[in-house]
Amino acid sequence: MKIYLLVFLFQVLFNVFKTLEIKYTYEHKVKELMFNSIWINLVSLGSTYFAIDSLFKGNWSVILVYMAGSVVGKWVAMTQISELKKKLGNRRKK
Repeated sequence: MKIYLLVFLFQVLFNVFKTLEIKYTYEHKVKELMFNSIWINLVSLGSTYFAIDSLFKGNWSVILVYMAGSVVGKWVAMTQISELKKKLGNRRKK
């Protein structure tokens, strides 16, 4: 069960960071893009390691968790990140 949670979390984070990478590239934010690239590589390495390790042990259901994390990560990146930034921005102004 712990492996499922790790794979799911890493996939969510990977997809959030990947979406931010596209945004930062478009906005020419080089500093943010470089730090984001580090995080993308770390979480993709973790996700791939745990997923492939489970597959080699015969645990094929990890594929579903991998794909679910990917879908949830894209949804979070496309819908929730901008809302979170707005809320944080409002708090900074106060």
